[in-house]
Amino acid sequence: QINAKLAGHYRYYGVTDNSNGIHAFGYRIRRKILEVLNRRSQKNSLTWEGFAKLEERFPLVNARIYVNIYG
Repeated sequence: QINAKLAGHYRYYGVTDNSNGIHAFGYRIRRKILEVLNRRSQKNSLTWEGFAKLEERFPLVNARIYVNIYG
C-alpha cells in the first residue's frame, strides 16, 4: 500500500524541476517508516543497515520525473 501511495505521489508531483522535492519526500518517507518500525520495542531494534536489507527484500518505488513540461 505504501508503494501505491508513493507511486501516485511521484506521478502527480514528478514534473520537470521538482526532482529535489520528490527525492526529499522519498527520503522523509523512508525515515518515517524506519521510525514506525522502531516503535516495536523501547530500544532501536532496526538500524539503517537493517532497513536497507529489508528494503532489498521489499523495495520501495524510486522517485523519478514523469512529465517534461518543456518538451
